[in-house]
Amino acid sequence: MLQILRIQNFKLHEDTTIEFGGLTILTGMNGMGKSTILQSLLLLRQSFQSHRLMKGLNLRGELVDLGISGKLACQTVDSDELKLDLIFKTIGWHFSFLYPEDGMETYLPITDEEETLTEMDVEEEEFLFAWAKQNLFSTDFQYISAFRFGPMITYGRDSAVVSQDKQISKTQGKCEYTVHFLYHFRNMKVLEELSLPDSSNNYNYQLGNQVELWLQAISPKIHLNIEQSGEDFRLNYKFDRENNLPTEEMSAVNTGFGISYLLPILVAILSAKPGALILIENPEAHVHPKGQSVLMELVARAVKAGIQIIIETHSDHIINGALVNVKRGILTDDSIKVYFFNRDEERHVAQTHKLKVTSSGQIKRPPKDFFDQMQIDLRVLTGIDK
Repeated sequence: MLQILRIQNFKLHEDTTIEFGGLTILTGMNGMGKSTILQSLLLLRQSFQSHRLMKGLNLRGELVDLGISGKLACQTVDSDELKLDLIFKTIGWHFSFLYPEDGMETYLPITDEEETLTEMDVEEEEFLFAWAKQNLFSTDFQYISAFRFGPMITYGRDSAVVSQDKQISKTQGKCEYTVHFLYHFRNMKVLEELSLPDSSNNYNYQLGNQVELWLQAISPKIHLNIEQSGEDFRLNYKFDRENNLPTEEMSAVNTGFGISYLLPILVAILSAKPGALILIENPEAHVHPKGQSVLMELVARAVKAGIQIIIETHSDHIINGALVNVKRGILTDDSIKVYFFNRDEERHVAQTHKLKVTSSGQIKRPPKDFFDQMQIDLRVLTGIDK
């Protein structure tokens, strides 16, 4: 399980430390450095996958593309090094990368000052073998970005990505192989803790069935059907009507955006096993508040089952959904970490605030701008403030 990330001299982050829980929520106004937390993890993963992590950091890759090195150093730091400390439950490492004098570079070489945080005396190959077992670097990982695909006429396939790497996405978290993944692993058994019963109160633990049941909890009476179409796949939906006669099938492009945006999240969580890591950007996109609440119940169940999830969000319904599940006892107050980001405007650096979550699901002393806009608007609407 990922426990700690420390970032020094990277974009808005002068020196930031994040402690991860089973569920970690990153929130705050736009442009405050939240995405950089996820990007730091993705840079490490893509550099590891390209077999370069012990030599340098690859800024342009399939998971994340940050362009050239000259745009990435924190403007307040008088140093030419980007430092990342990464700690898991059983292993840790201090990385130090050099910003080249030529700001047009897309690769940061490692310095000679790295040393393990766990004081392990092992050879590099042995260390990398242990590193590969951690969820950030293994196949027990999914990344669902804000760039994820909406409805499409057809969806592509990539057997190496899906069947071998067990990923729903290859490029920038776009989730372009979600439909192929769901088709290929449709008979996979889902964890019982994550499963819903059908209308007859019977349980079918297959992935395809459970994805449909969770979709129905968000969009009632929906059914999905995946068909092979030449080299690609087609995704169709239909709905039950009151007379028990289903509608005709309709393509994904003729169904609401929210369904397509939710599908990769449901597939990623329901296919995960204990110890997996899932990064999700803006799970609320195109989703009704009730649907967000249902989604957070699934997230809470997954965290309780041992799946680690990191969410970046701008939605009070996502936050409240997490807190409701603390109140219900599905999540414990120590399994959830909530960080609020704002900015030191004078120095233009990110400020992070780790918020205290109580056992009753309350946020103690929330900072200004922490989802208080509804109260501000109500004061105007009720005439309290002019």
